[in-house]
Amino acid sequence: MRLRRLDLIRYGKFTDHSIDFGPVRPGSPDLHIVYGLNEAGKSTTFAAYLDLLYGIGERSTYNFLHPYNTMKVGARLEFGGAEHELARLKLRTGSLVDDRGQAVNEALLAGALGGVGREAYRTMFSLDDQSLKEGGNAIIQSKGELGELLFSASSGLAGLSRSLVTAVDEANGIYRKRSSSTKLAELKRSLEALKAERNAIDTLASTYSGLKSTHEQADAAYAATTRELAEAKARHQELTRLLSALPAALELRRLDADAAGMGDLPRPPAEWFTLLPQLFRDETRLQALVETADRTLRQLADEIEAITIDDKALAIAAHMDMLDQGRARYLAAESDLPKRRLALAEQEGELVRLLADLEQPGHTTPEALLLPASLIGIIRDLIERRSGVEANLAAAGRELVRARENFERLNKEGGSQNGAAVVDPARLGRVEAALGRLTGSDLAVRLTMEERALAQVKRIQEKQFAQLAPWTGDAVALQRTSAAEPRQAEAWRGQAISIDKRIADHEARLRDLGTEQALTEARIAAFVAGGSIDDAEAARLRDERDAAWQAHLASLNAATARTFEERMRQDDVVSAGRLSRAQELAELRQLRLTEAATAAAIERQRELLREARAEHDVLAERIRGLLPEAIEYDAEAAARIAALEAWSTKRAAALAAWDDLQRAEEAVEVLRCELDSHAATLAASLADAGHGGAEDLPVAALMQAASDMLAAGKAEQAARQAHEKAIGDLDRDVRERDRDRQEAEAAVAAWDREWAEALSRTWFADKAGSLAAVRAVLDALGTLPAILKERDDLASRVAAMERDQEQFRGDIAALLADCGLSRLASDTLASANALVERHEAARHAAQLRADRHADLDKHLEKRRALEEELAVHNARKNELTGYFGTDSLASVEAFLNQARERDRLEARAATLRGQITEALRAASLSEAERRLADIDADAVEREAMELDARIEDLTERAKLLYSDVSLARQKLEAVGGDDAVARIEAKRRTIFLEIEELAVRHLTLRAGTLAAEQALRIYREKHRSSMMNRASQAFHLITGGNYSGLTTQPDRDKETLIGVSRDGGSKLADAMSTGTQFQLYLALRLAGYEEFAALRPPVPFIADDIMESFDNPRSEEVFRLLGAMAKVGQVIYLTHHWHLCEIARHVVPDVTIHRLP
Repeated sequence: MRLRRLDLIRYGKFTDHSIDFGPVRPGSPDLHIVYGLNEAGKSTTFAAYLDLLYGIGERSTYNFLHPYNTMKVGARLEFGGAEHELARLKLRTGSLVDDRGQAVNEALLAGALGGVGREAYRTMFSLDDQSLKEGGNAIIQSKGELGELLFSASSGLAGLSRSLVTAVDEANGIYRKRSSSTKLAELKRSLEALKAERNAIDTLASTYSGLKSTHEQADAAYAATTRELAEAKARHQELTRLLSALPAALELRRLDADAAGMGDLPRPPAEWFTLLPQLFRDETRLQALVETADRTLRQLADEIEAITIDDKALAIAAHMDMLDQGRARYLAAESDLPKRRLALAEQEGELVRLLADLEQPGHTTPEALLLPASLIGIIRDLIERRSGVEANLAAAGRELVRARENFERLNKEGGSQNGAAVVDPARLGRVEAALGRLTGSDLAVRLTMEERALAQVKRIQEKQFAQLAPWTGDAVALQRTSAAEPRQAEAWRGQAISIDKRIADHEARLRDLGTEQALTEARIAAFVAGGSIDDAEAARLRDERDAAWQAHLASLNAATARTFEERMRQDDVVSAGRLSRAQELAELRQLRLTEAATAAAIERQRELLREARAEHDVLAERIRGLLPEAIEYDAEAAARIAALEAWSTKRAAALAAWDDLQRAEEAVEVLRCELDSHAATLAASLADAGHGGAEDLPVAALMQAASDMLAAGKAEQAARQAHEKAIGDLDRDVRERDRDRQEAEAAVAAWDREWAEALSRTWFADKAGSLAAVRAVLDALGTLPAILKERDDLASRVAAMERDQEQFRGDIAALLADCGLSRLASDTLASANALVERHEAARHAAQLRADRHADLDKHLEKRRALEEELAVHNARKNELTGYFGTDSLASVEAFLNQARERDRLEARAATLRGQITEALRAASLSEAERRLADIDADAVEREAMELDARIEDLTERAKLLYSDVSLARQKLEAVGGDDAVARIEAKRRTIFLEIEELAVRHLTLRAGTLAAEQALRIYREKHRSSMMNRASQAFHLITGGNYSGLTTQPDRDKETLIGVSRDGGSKLADAMSTGTQFQLYLALRLAGYEEFAALRPPVPFIADDIMESFDNPRSEEVFRLLGAMAKVGQVIYLTHHWHLCEIARHVVPDVTIHRLP
């Protein structure tokens, strides 16, 4: 089937959009790339294609733009040699229609798809990044097992190994030999526990009655002892309360007597007890504070009176800033003027020396010697350029000479090379083409791989034949040997198991019957040992008695009479014994019947056992006919079946290995012939090109000789071309160097003209001939502006300082006159300092008097506050002393202490009254006192001590009786009077049903896994050659040559996939890196698709951005493989990477790229 056109009419984000894949182009790969940005609808496109084939789902997620009843996707499909216009609607029935809207039978598409369902199509004929990862995980889980990997690759079922492992684990969890943790083992333990529980509770009625009576007696004794113990404890607690109340009553009488002596003492308020200590502290504190305040006030008044103030000096305050600033400037000028005058003289001398250096001594206006900055810049630039101009001229001359010498030398060398021989390019081309065909065909690599595979297959074949020991022979002899079909072996195994079970059952039954017979005989012997009571013995004695009677009647003598008497006595004894042991006699008769029945059953079981063993021997003999005579085996049929299966498996493996060896030898021979043909063509090309003896060289040496010849020819041609190019380059170089020299000479002449013009604008034009003289004059002139500026600045500073000093003298004189003060000193600075000091002294005296007045006011306020606080204190003191009729706080304290003690005695008495009343549980204190007065303390103590001993004895007895009650209750409850036995039996039947279900489940899982493993082995043998070759080549290309291919290694009854690296090493599939496992799975999937397409009509294969993590070289190889796949079936690749489109167009030029909107 092929997708010609996909119409996204109303589906997802698409409306009336079509992707036209066009017709098949003969000879070109049917490869298509659908490109779109993220969220462009690539996944929607794939989903629409699947919905077209299988129907739109009930809960489709692509109805966000178009409602369900309007969704429609169509296509033009090619299958069965015709084109079909079909469309899919969102309907429950009749959703597949043709271009006329008529319903089409779903069988039309089902036949074209070969019965492949939606999920099967998604797993077998599509790939995405997630399925690649799952495939890599499948390689790890299968541990490289070839059958699983081939089946996984062709079907897309990457989780096959995980499913098989899960099934095996579940089967082992149900039952495993000699395991105690399986479900069946747990159920067996549950059965045993239920049996023990049933035996424990299944009790006779008489036993139950005895257990019940024992429990009632124990319960009554325990109840009586408990009541007696409670009464003893209650009496003991009452005596304890009486004894504890006696000391409290004595203390209460003593407290009442003490309190009676303080009856006349007044009861002051409670807060006075805390007020009195505060009054003591306040009285002392206030007296000390008043005395201190009075002393401080007198001291401050004396200090204020002693302070005098200079009012004239205070008047200078408005001029203090002027005095501070003028004094500072005067002092600075006084110290700096000598230094400034000295510096000014030094600058004048520096200027004189500079003028002498400029050859202008005594110049009256040095400023006239200065030049404009632009002119100085021009002159300095010309000086700096002079060396460069001269250097360029010298370098141009040297380069011109060197270029001419090189040109002449190459001309001479070219003349000597013209006589050398050159190989014909056409012949070299034929050698290169032949070498390219040989190297590009990868025949050598394939031959090496096939030879390595041949060696390994040969080792495998030898190993498989060695495992047939002790049988010996070749493959032809092995083919003539017999083997059993797996189905026949399974049938024989079933028969053997059935027969073995019958034999075991008969033997077990015989053992049980023998045991039962021995028990019966032992019981019969026990009855016989107790006296002859059986019927046979009684009949014998009766017959002897009757015979003796007949003999006595015949003779009537003493001897016969004694004999008859003896026989009659024996008969009477036996008859009396039988009569007294009637029950035992009945049991003995039953035992005789049981003995006979058991003997018959034993004989029957022996006959059945012989029949089963005969069937076993017949089956074993039949199996022996298929086993080689050289193989040793047991007499048991099961062992022979195992030996036959092992022989059949080894035989099949050996024959398969022999077939692989034949195919490998044929493949090596074909490759070797093809390689020899290419080598012969290359040898003929070499001989035609002049290489002697090429026919006798091996392939590797032949390829090396061709490579050397091609390299030599190309090197010679390249050398000739390089020589010609060098001659042309040197000719151009000579002309350029000559032009450079002329330009350098012109630059020197231009510099001379600019130099003369610049110096003509200076006062030292006479020094134009010396660059050093001009440079020295410019350097000297560079320092002249700084010297002139420094000289003028120093002169200005000296004049300003002299003006400041003169102004400060005038200000001091005016200030003295304004304040009416006489001159304090002859020096101006000393007069200013004296004025400042007098002002500071007067200001300090005024401030000190103000501070003292403020302190005086604050202390007067504190003195008034103390007087108020002292008045409050005296009022409180008078209240306390007046209440107690005393005049001191010490007396008040004595009265308060007596009142506190009286209150303590009364509180303790009240507490004791409550304790006594509560302890005796009396209604009032008077009732409690009467009870205490009537008791004898000694008698109460003796009774309490006796009760202590009795309570201890009763407690121990109650414990023992409680233990007896508990034991009797447990025995009684263990018997149970309900349907517990029936419930236990129901549980047992339920467990038997569970065991049956688990057994069926275990057999189903084991049979299923064995069938799956057998199917994988068959699939591996059927597809290993073709799929392995395709997968090996694909893996070699995808890995960029890091792996030369794939091979297999036998591992017991399976084969493990191995990757062969470029250097000849090998690596197991499950040991490869994650990225390499992805690439291996991709190679297997591509090979699986080609295997599918080789057997039935292909369907479109769709890949969704599987190369996001691939680099460009590997992407190229994957597209090359997809292009090869596209020659057998349609391949569609969905991507949002434009660089992959470019890679695909480069690798497969005929690829078709479709863009999504």
